[in-house]
Amino acid sequence: MSFKVESDNLRHQAAIWAGAKVDADNVRQTLSVTVGQGDAFGVMAGSMGVSGRYNEWTSDMDNALTDASYSFDYLDAALTSTANGYDESDATASTSIDVLDRKIDEGSYHHD
Repeated sequence: MSFKVESDNLRHQAAIWAGAKVDADNVRQTLSVTVGQGDAFGVMAGSMGVSGRYNEWTSDMDNALTDASYSFDYLDAALTSTANGYDESDATASTSIDVLDRKIDEGSYHHD
C-alpha cells in the first residue's frame, strides 16, 4: 500500500491553526480587563453571589482561551513538522516527537 502526503496542505492547515492562536490571544487580551471584576456589580449583587459567579465565569473564559492558544500552537508546530518530515527538506526541519511531546505538556493547561 502506498500513499501520498500533501505537505503543502499540511502547511496550509498549520497556518490556519497559527491564525486561530493569534485570534484566541487577541480575544483573551480584549477580555482580560473583565477578569475578576465582579465587585463592579455592587454590594447587593455581591451579597447574592453574582460577583463570585461572574469572577468564576471570567476566570474560566480566560483559562479556556489560554488552553485554546496553547493547543493551537501545538497543532501548528506538529503539522509543520510533519510536512517538513515528509518533504525531507533537511535533517533539522522536522521536530522530534520528544520536543513535540514536551510542547503539549498537560500540566501546562489552565483548566480546573
